Amino acid sequence: MKVLIHLLVILFIALLAACSKPSYFGKTFSPTENVDIYLDKTDVKRNHITMGSTKLAKGFGSIDAAQQKVIELGKSKGADGVIMNLTEEVVSTQQNGTAVASKTKKEKIMATNSSSTTDIKQKSIVATFIKYE
Repeated sequence: MKVLIHLLVILFIALLAACSKPSYFGKTFSPTENVDIYLDKTDVKRNHITMGSTKLAKGFGSIDAAQQKVIELGKSKGADGVIMNLTEEVVSTQQNGTAVASKTKKEKIMATNSSSTTDIKQKSIVATFIKYE
């Protein structure tokens, strides 16, 4: 039951995060129609300046949807390109375990146990917006 409650809370937070708009910190220019996508800053071969950045985290619906949000934000802020990095970090660890003890015919107690540990991971996208010179 406790696991079900945790899952429902995580689902609720994920839905809220999926509907949220990413925050932006940086300069703004006239809106653009096209934003080039880069996955590493060394991939950018044109001279550019860094405009600003955003971070999407806490259970966005899908990576494709999150990427599209970043692109739309870039267009609205006047970016010519965006460098996106996908990261994943462990935010909590959950442990489950069971133990069974039983008596044998010779009055000895036999015990067995098992446990498992699960890392709860959170993906985030860090995007840096650039303007070509």
